[in-house]
Amino acid sequence: MRCSLAIASLLILVSSLFTCISAESKNESIIIDPLNYWKRCSLEGGEWSICLQPTGYGLSWYCPLDESEHALEKLGNISWYGIQTDFHPCFKCPTEDSPLGSDCLSTMTTLVEQYNITPTTNEYEDIFEVGIEYCAEMCEAGLSGDGCSDENKCTGGSHFCDYSGDDELTGVCKMCPADVGECFNGGFSSSDRSLKECYKCRLACYDVAVSSLSVDGEELTSEPIYSATQESTLSASGPLVDCSDIILADVDICPDAEGSVCLVEDYTFDTLFFDISDKAEKSGCVAMIKFDLSSFIGGSHHSYDHLTIPFVSVGTNDGNHLKNNKIGSTAHVGSEIWGSACYPSFDTIACNDKIPCQDADTYCDYSSVVQNGVYVEGECVECPKGEGGEPDPLGCYFERREASFIKTQEEVESCAKSCGAYLTYDECKFCPNDISAFEFGVENKADQCHFCPQNDVLHPDRFVPLFGKNITCRSMQAFFERLEVPKDSENCQLAQSFNYICGCQGPGYAGASTQAKKNALVWVPRVTAMLSVMGSLFVLIDVLRERSRRSKPFFQLMAQMSFFDIIGSVAYAFTSLPIPSNFYFPGAHGNKASCTSQGFFIQVGTVACFTNVSLAVYYFLMIKKGWSQTRLKKVILWLLICPVIVGMTFAFAGIPFMGNLVLWCNNSAPWWPDIPVAIAIFVATFIMGSVFWDVYKKDQASKRWRQRGDSGSGNSISTKVFWQSVWYLMSFYATWPPYLALQYFWASGKAYDTYYFILFAGALVPLQGVWNWFVYARNRQLQGLRTAMSSYISSRLLTGTSFRSANRSSTNRSSNNQSDQP
Repeated sequence: MRCSLAIASLLILVSSLFTCISAESKNESIIIDPLNYWKRCSLEGGEWSICLQPTGYGLSWYCPLDESEHALEKLGNISWYGIQTDFHPCFKCPTEDSPLGSDCLSTMTTLVEQYNITPTTNEYEDIFEVGIEYCAEMCEAGLSGDGCSDENKCTGGSHFCDYSGDDELTGVCKMCPADVGECFNGGFSSSDRSLKECYKCRLACYDVAVSSLSVDGEELTSEPIYSATQESTLSASGPLVDCSDIILADVDICPDAEGSVCLVEDYTFDTLFFDISDKAEKSGCVAMIKFDLSSFIGGSHHSYDHLTIPFVSVGTNDGNHLKNNKIGSTAHVGSEIWGSACYPSFDTIACNDKIPCQDADTYCDYSSVVQNGVYVEGECVECPKGEGGEPDPLGCYFERREASFIKTQEEVESCAKSCGAYLTYDECKFCPNDISAFEFGVENKADQCHFCPQNDVLHPDRFVPLFGKNITCRSMQAFFERLEVPKDSENCQLAQSFNYICGCQGPGYAGASTQAKKNALVWVPRVTAMLSVMGSLFVLIDVLRERSRRSKPFFQLMAQMSFFDIIGSVAYAFTSLPIPSNFYFPGAHGNKASCTSQGFFIQVGTVACFTNVSLAVYYFLMIKKGWSQTRLKKVILWLLICPVIVGMTFAFAGIPFMGNLVLWCNNSAPWWPDIPVAIAIFVATFIMGSVFWDVYKKDQASKRWRQRGDSGSGNSISTKVFWQSVWYLMSFYATWPPYLALQYFWASGKAYDTYYFILFAGALVPLQGVWNWFVYARNRQLQGLRTAMSSYISSRLLTGTSFRSANRSSTNRSSNNQSDQP
């Protein structure tokens, strides 16, 4: 709570003190380092002041560059992010002669009465109590050798409490080192607890600064960029040029920027400011003006890296005004730093690579200190949680705000490691199973992944349905620009396969990089599915139109297989139409309900796959076991019911998991939905292999009998049935192994951009009805040909009425027997 109060107070103080020092008190420009602000007043003889914002936003310690008496006298109407705010004078540590009081209690009492402050005005803390606490830690706390504890603190910024052990309740005040890095030297601190206290010597400080901006004499409201090592006074003039491409196109040099004031639009909201300034300085810019899409002026933190040119930010409206109307006009930019505002770390726990966060469910946010372009320090914060308090792993990677601000690489790595952040998407078969497996770090920037390699984000506000909800194209682009993900990693390639949603050039949806390829993914499976419907419909009608066929096990199995193949093929024929429209794929106009419906009926269609197993069992019993049709009729009910039970069970079980599977919607859960199909393929193969081996042995035995002069011709009917079974098995293999391969490649994250494989497999998957019709029609044609040839030969060789009558009778029996065969 106190940390929130302190941060809020700093924001007010940083802006409010712009006018607190008269123009006559300005120092000559000197290089100042915000990391060491605290030293001036803590260790180098400066004098702290305590500043109060009477409207209830808190207070802070202030260390001015100018130590003259009038440095704190002037506080009037000031602009804070364009809003007028009243601020009132600060006070120094009270003494016996202080006009406000001789101690912190009397001083705060006088201030509350003098400025009519309601003690509970602030919604976070009682400002009166916090004011006394701030004052006491700076002005009345212990010095070297004094006793200390959690209640009795040492003087902030200059002393810390050295505990002899981590469990000790009391310690001794010790002088802070000039370099906080000495805290980590062996023996300087007596315990790990003391080490953390020592690290708090370096207070959190920010610039108290003011900026100015005019273009062709038109004064505009601006804010300086804080927290950069820079000269206390910077100013420059030059023609205004648009250098937004250093962000939009990620170029390192802005052309024609030499000697100019560079204007940059930060469409990502969250670009690292030292990256912008480094590119501007390399381009020869003499000053920088930044604006973004937010509705207020972003007086944001640069970093603790060196800044050599004045850098200011303006609001969206002013930024667009400059971009649209003032390019080429003369701009003057200036910034001045008056001092630093600091706050004590009452509750904030600083952390770095040497002091990790110790509490459970916390991580180091690495957002406080940047050196040489790398975040090296932060605060311990709670692991991300959702609105209901449940863990939110996605929060380690993106902040759950409308703009989805991206986090730093150091924070992402810390959060993922400390909070065990990983994302498993049950509704996305081809999404990354473990997002914490992101590999960070590249030796060469050319090897870094870019979500949109050409930086051509045409639709920054569209949502990318890949790494979770509410992640925009803008956020995805910023994520991969900020974090060093290798371009050859699977996660990079997967993300780029979705960049078509943002209008970017790239591999495209499922590797379809052109409109023609996208249309092929829609229409090729649609055409093959409709052909399958026609083939299965032909078989079904042919079986049902004759009562003799309807009563036979083989034709009953073929009718069931064709019926369920029609259901699955019709669902396949819709291809992308039921896919949710937020995938922005050609023909995708569906929603969650339509996607679930298509996936359900595709799964119902897998009953045809399992009926193939029953057909294999039928052939096994007929060929190897020699069962008659009468005996087969006794088990046909089980051969029909079992595939339906298995298929419908998995269809209903998969309803919660139905989602986009590139070509259509289907069960998108990884691995388990495909196991029944894999088992069916294995069982059918094993059964037919057994039949094949049996026929092979009989054929070898038949050859031996013929070699001995036996006139037997062998079981010709069994041989014909066997070859018919082989043909049906081939149609089975032409359909379901490609289906299984496609499913498993997606589940393994390997096939999301292999366009021709996806197109090939997608064309074969719906085709079982075509293959079944081909085999079915082939057998009918062969039977008809054999019957016609038999009739023709008989009519030529046999004469006489009795002979002809006998022939017709024999022919009719042969035809009926043929039609009864499977």
